[in-house]
Amino acid sequence: MEKVILMKRKLILINVDATIFDVVDPIHDAYARLAMESSIPLPASFLKRIVDARGTSREKLDREFPSLSKLHAKARDLYLPQITSKIQEDTILKPDAKAFLTYLHDRGLDYGFVSSMPRELLDAMLQKHDFMRPVLTVVQYEVNEGKPEPDLYLKACRIAGLHPNKVLVIENSVLGVTSAFLANTRVVYLESVFPRNDEEFAYSYQEFASLWEIGDYLDRSFDVQRVSSMHFET
Repeated sequence: MEKVILMKRKLILINVDATIFDVVDPIHDAYARLAMESSIPLPASFLKRIVDARGTSREKLDREFPSLSKLHAKARDLYLPQITSKIQEDTILKPDAKAFLTYLHDRGLDYGFVSSMPRELLDAMLQKHDFMRPVLTVVQYEVNEGKPEPDLYLKACRIAGLHPNKVLVIENSVLGVTSAFLANTRVVYLESVFPRNDEEFAYSYQEFASLWEIGDYLDRSFDVQRVSSMHFET
């Protein structure tokens, strides 16, 4: 098996929501349906932040969008069954996710998962896809403050026994990028469904349009020394 030496980063942490698992679409769809039924405007800025919002960030969001805050319980009742159904039907995995995780495993790169989903959902996803071998998993409900506070990534680094500057984070949201930056990790941004904003993503080291591009970056970057020719393949 081909080997690589991780020169500076010892662990890759992946925000699996909308990167590995398709959990964001059901959440957004639930809020869109309820907002339409209630004739409440649904700004993109709300959808950008709702998945990761918890603790202080949820309080700020609710103050900014008080009408939408009333939909939280109903939205949860809608999207949790949809996500559970996607797990059971084996349609939860995002395109290229398996290839990317296999790429990391084959090259000896340790990776961990962070998520804004409840622990039981993340565990169910992992049980369904036994090719996944994260060295650790942390969910947002297990820390005091959600994103953009650094608690989630700081906890992951503590579990791994690594200083944050030894960790590379793959994020796909403004709150996540900010959280990883404040934790002092090296964070890269994976393009999401929302338009890029220069100010919002100023904290990301580099930005990518796909997991394929991140694989190419890892192969050629200063973080990884290639021992032999390697390619990101399905």
